[in-house]
Amino acid sequence: MALSLRSLAARFLARKTAVSAVAAMAIKASGALLTVAVFTMAARGMTSDDFGRLAIWFNALSFLAVAACFGQDTLIARSFGEYAGKSDYAQAWGAYRYGWFMIVASALVFACGMLVLAPFFFPSLARTALLAGAFFLVAQTLLHYSSHSTRVIVNFVVSEVTRELVWRVVLLIVVIWSVLHQGLTPAEFFTAAGIGQILSFAAALRYVRAAYKAHPVERANQADRRQWLPRGLAMWQSAVVEAGSANFDVMIIGYLASPEAAGDYFVAARIANVFIMVLTGLNTYSMSQSASLHFSGQTQKLQDILRSLVLVSTAMLAPLLLLIYVFGHEILMIFGERFSAVYPTLVVLSTACFIMSSSGSASVILLTTGHEKIYSRIITAATLLRFTLTAMLSFLFGSLGAAWAFALVNAPLFMALSIICKRAVGADTSVMSVFPYLRARIARRAYSA
Repeated sequence: MALSLRSLAARFLARKTAVSAVAAMAIKASGALLTVAVFTMAARGMTSDDFGRLAIWFNALSFLAVAACFGQDTLIARSFGEYAGKSDYAQAWGAYRYGWFMIVASALVFACGMLVLAPFFFPSLARTALLAGAFFLVAQTLLHYSSHSTRVIVNFVVSEVTRELVWRVVLLIVVIWSVLHQGLTPAEFFTAAGIGQILSFAAALRYVRAAYKAHPVERANQADRRQWLPRGLAMWQSAVVEAGSANFDVMIIGYLASPEAAGDYFVAARIANVFIMVLTGLNTYSMSQSASLHFSGQTQKLQDILRSLVLVSTAMLAPLLLLIYVFGHEILMIFGERFSAVYPTLVVLSTACFIMSSSGSASVILLTTGHEKIYSRIITAATLLRFTLTAMLSFLFGSLGAAWAFALVNAPLFMALSIICKRAVGADTSVMSVFPYLRARIARRAYSA
């Protein structure tokens, strides 16, 4: 009877986790498709050089928004999960308020710094575009913290719908209208994106307020704030390196090759980013569970969740990779006929991203279970190596060279992180975790027979 109940509970957990994983990845994939739609319209409404410059500025501001978070977006995922898991909501809400104070101050400092310094380095930049970029920077920084905190305080559905869909729908509507009526300018693009992001995190705050009413406290406790700053700094270092790894490619290509080559790489990366979006969906669900399960000693339950997540994602992404192999030319031509020549770049990036997604959520597990220092060292070294390769190969071979630099570093890196996570935490995040589970099930059936 006990074995039957345990088996039934395991099946229910696996089914619930699989459904949650599909929901998280579906939201992320929808966000990726909206992004593709936005930049498809932009590419068709702008010259190749202008589109390349828009891509460079979008990546630059996206990087600055992550840097402006000062590690608070990742820190709140660990802190709130840890304290709420112990029913210490006074500390949990104290950490949440501390994060908001830090994030608002940092966002304003970064935006003011951009307004002061950008005219010296880019004197031809229009003032309206600069103001719109600063507004976008502040809005995206606030959205980062809002979505990460909402993920652990409310649930991942509210977090990801507001983070991935709401602002992109607003941006897509404005981009379509601008392209059809008067042509798209960077100022319009970043203003619309910023307004959409403000609406997104304002909607999320309503759900956080309801969660607070369910667990109110007389006074928020910030007794551990001396620990939060060094933890946040280590997480900030990792986040900055990851953001640089995700966004510097386009900037390096634009500087060493041309804005047109940067635009080519950006288009291929946006399509391949569907795989990364699904991986981020895995991270979304993992982050909402990992800290509380790890610190409460439920490592086996964490492993069961991670195994179900990576199995579902791999099953979803394998057909997508095959689709890109077969119809990649046609997919690229949606952006314009000239982008068909970017097919080799798309194939290399997509293959690498598929391997990365099959390695699972090791980065999030390490960051939220007290292993942020070792992760930051590994990701920093790998990113420096990749930047060096990107600079060399993009100078020689353009966007295809940058794609090979991405693949040669990131695919082995993510496989190595899953191995490190297994040794440090006791949970294997990769698709390889499925095979021991299947062998154990076959052995149990053989024994019972």
